[in-house]
Amino acid sequence: MTERWREDMRFQDRVTAAATFAAGVVLNLVGLTGLWRIPTDFSPVWHHVTLFAGCLVMLGKRRHPMLALGAGTVILGVDALLGGSVAVILVLFDLLFSAGLFASDRARNALTTAVFVITGTATVVGGLASGEFRVAVFICFQLVTLLLVPLWWAGNIRQQRRLGELAAREAVVAERAAMARDLHDVIAAHLTTTAMHSGAALARPPDTDRDRAALQAVRASSLAALEEMRSMILLLRADDPAPRDPALPGGLDRLPDLVAAAGPHVETHIAGVPQVPAVVAQTVYRIVGEALTNAGKHAPGSPVTLDVRPDGDRLTVTVTNTLTSGNGVDHHALSAGTGLVSIRERATLLGGDLTAARDGDHWRVRATLPLRGDT
Repeated sequence: MTERWREDMRFQDRVTAAATFAAGVVLNLVGLTGLWRIPTDFSPVWHHVTLFAGCLVMLGKRRHPMLALGAGTVILGVDALLGGSVAVILVLFDLLFSAGLFASDRARNALTTAVFVITGTATVVGGLASGEFRVAVFICFQLVTLLLVPLWWAGNIRQQRRLGELAAREAVVAERAAMARDLHDVIAAHLTTTAMHSGAALARPPDTDRDRAALQAVRASSLAALEEMRSMILLLRADDPAPRDPALPGGLDRLPDLVAAAGPHVETHIAGVPQVPAVVAQTVYRIVGEALTNAGKHAPGSPVTLDVRPDGDRLTVTVTNTLTSGNGVDHHALSAGTGLVSIRERATLLGGDLTAARDGDHWRVRATLPLRGDT
């Protein structure tokens, strides 16, 4: 809760109090006073005084709702001795609503119980005193309208706020779970690369140059995995889970490095891509990384084409590679089988879609994402 938010709320309370005072003065001037016909020699101007006092109390309704309600009740009693006025009843209505909205659950439950007791007691006593059932019903309706309606209204608003907060927390949990899946896929891809390079080096006779190249590839893959972990942790720690900074690590600016790491057999076409939110750029990076990793595992050395281009209000990402067979390498032991599922779920989470299927002698991964990441 920031200081700016507190100041906005204080300003709102001042505006509400001033508007209530202005409306109350008008009600007093048109004669909505003397509701209970109590004989009094006081001037009607005193109703403006009680109204002003009630509006001053309204300024503290947010910080001390129950104390403000108690003071408002005393003011209502004083105004009743003057004959009563609709303006002060409006003040009490607002203070009851504020108590129902800002007070603790315990205080609100106690207030609701007290209101039920007052309403029931006044209804029975009024009916017995008058000897008429319709008088009891009239008193009951009046008290329910004045005392229970603001509490019921405030209770509904509190419930809606809690549901909204719960939905927001669930959305954050879902987003962080998706990021965790992304992190798993990226780290798994790098570990797969490390295992393949080290396994190939161990399967052949010792060779200094070749073994050194394999160690360099293993080191590069390990550093890349660490960088991915760092960038994802920064996103998880950020206040905004989808910051709009396209220069974040793992965005479109790193696609050339990703392509270069895959090898010279990748042909790239990136045309007219506008600035996109980091969450979209991060998803594109994950999709391309997973597709290139799969191409390297299941069709090593085959031509791969990467195409990234805008299409209206969507961004289309296509990775196509030629299928090969007979390479003699079994990759099932090196794959968790969740890569495509994860990137498909991430695309769906953003409001896009992803397909991965065989097209003749080619394997094509195609994703469409919204250019804006807030859908």
